[in-house]
Amino acid sequence: MKATAGIIALLLALILGAAFAEEGKVRVIALFANKALLQVGDKQKIVKKGETFEGVLLQSASGRGAVVVIDGKAVELGINQAIAGNFKKAQRSGLRIYPDSLGMYYVEGEINGQSTRFLVDTGATFVTLSGAKARSLRIDYRKGIASTAQTASAIVPVWQIRLDSVSIGGIQVSNVDATVIAGDQPFEVLLGNSFLQHTRIQKAGSMLEIEKRF
Repeated sequence: MKATAGIIALLLALILGAAFAEEGKVRVIALFANKALLQVGDKQKIVKKGETFEGVLLQSASGRGAVVVIDGKAVELGINQAIAGNFKKAQRSGLRIYPDSLGMYYVEGEINGQSTRFLVDTGATFVTLSGAKARSLRIDYRKGIASTAQTASAIVPVWQIRLDSVSIGGIQVSNVDATVIAGDQPFEVLLGNSFLQHTRIQKAGSMLEIEKRF
């Protein structure tokens, strides 16, 4: 019975919400624990806490009300309360990558504004590059935190650094942790999880889709 009553209440909220649709308005139609049925202009969706719908972020929600963020400003709204805003749907940055003949995913991008080629490596903790590559990109890695690491053939010096920016396909992340390994390997810059954690990665067949998180 409770489930049926909840469905009926939600249907009524949707019907009533349609009558309140106004261009440029954000309205709370129904409230749940950590969720809210939002109406943005003429579109409606049940949005979870922390999600963005049509450019409007739901910061929190409870039976008492919801806090939405519009144009960087947090506003508390009760059921059927509305606020006007110059919101616009967020445009996601992203790209599609196809594997090479060996099944590797390479992508062109930039480190600190300098062009380079990346090998997407979800198994790497950090963006990783060789000392030779770091020098070619004019990165003063020796100012980083020095230590050593065991490679397949020897123990080599490594440095932990922070890159000002890393970007691929319109996705840019600032202050990215990276590891520099002395010598010439790896030959390609490994695009590890210190960058990838800021993205969503999906695989469609052999194609890899990467888009920036919001």
